[in-house]
Amino acid sequence: MSLTPDWQPALPASQVDDLGMHPVAIGEHKLIVLRAEGELIAYRDACPHEGFPLSVHGERQDFVIMCRKHLWEFDTATGEHISRIPRPQCNLQRYPVREVDGMIEVDVGAVSPQALPRVSSIKPL
Repeated sequence: MSLTPDWQPALPASQVDDLGMHPVAIGEHKLIVLRAEGELIAYRDACPHEGFPLSVHGERQDFVIMCRKHLWEFDTATGEHISRIPRPQCNLQRYPVREVDGMIEVDVGAVSPQALPRVSSIKPL
């Protein structure tokens, strides 16, 4: 299914530093915006494990975003769940992002909020 691009303003680029995570709501889309390795990134503001908002329960530690609810960790630059076993269904949902005239814009048309399932149970190895 191909979704239509829908670039929406999120926040001024000057507000996004190299260390923080900035919560943004655009319609039904709840996001965190950050910089990692100099690149602007937007992720769904939800840990894929049980959907807890990372803007409330998350913590950024250098190159890792950690959900404090169940200690899940994600690579800041890629959103990949840090685990011994690759589990792509556990990665953070990434949105396209760009900077236009000093404003960060997010393509909320790239991801349907209804199509973002939670990983309610992960089977142990």
